[in-house]
Amino acid sequence: MFGERPSGCERGHALRLCCAPLGSLPLHNDVLPNGLGLLLRESHLAAVAEFQIWAKVGSADERAGEAGLAHFHEHMLFKGTEKRGVGEIAGAIEGIGGRINAYTSYDTTVYHATVPAAGLDDAVDVLVDMVRRSRFDPDEIAREIEVVLDEIRRSDDSPHSVCAEALFAAAYQVHPYRAPILGTRESVSRFDREQVQRFFRRWYAPDNLLVVACGDFEAPARAAKLARAFAGAEPA
Repeated sequence: MFGERPSGCERGHALRLCCAPLGSLPLHNDVLPNGLGLLLRESHLAAVAEFQIWAKVGSADERAGEAGLAHFHEHMLFKGTEKRGVGEIAGAIEGIGGRINAYTSYDTTVYHATVPAAGLDDAVDVLVDMVRRSRFDPDEIAREIEVVLDEIRRSDDSPHSVCAEALFAAAYQVHPYRAPILGTRESVSRFDREQVQRFFRRWYAPDNLLVVACGDFEAPARAAKLARAFAGAEPA
């Protein structure tokens, strides 16, 4: 689930004839009243869909004492919501034959799922639940701190990662791209629930999110469902 720079921590489907080539299908690009961006592209080549939620926040947006906090949210949003426990988020997607993953870069944190077209409503429900109702249980935060610290240790033992971080530190001596996406051992070890929630409220509001979908669905109907899924979400 979680990898390198950027940090990111399918079943086959029978093809069917498409009524129109992808390039001729309309791109649904809209911004809802609460600021949520929608970017939807129909593709009827196969009974499959890709659903993504982009949070427009990455390591370059972190403030003093927050190094690694954008990446930490990539971990924590998989650790339970108001209606799903630990493990149930991935299980809900994998249970319908799909895949779910996430990654963090300097400027974005992206949560994405590839599912059979019939499971798109499930994917929307799961990912919206993650970005709107994550619990941030203190015990899970403590456990995930250790996971990220181990990830940092592995990065420190990787010549590729050490070289890349040295290059970015030399190339960006003022710009925040100079800092590693994973953060530092010192900053990550000090994360607590209040700090994590404060960051979440600041950046995971609808006016800082972009919903992206491509696949076997009708864009206008999907846009209406997404508007209902984010009903009540207030911009920050």
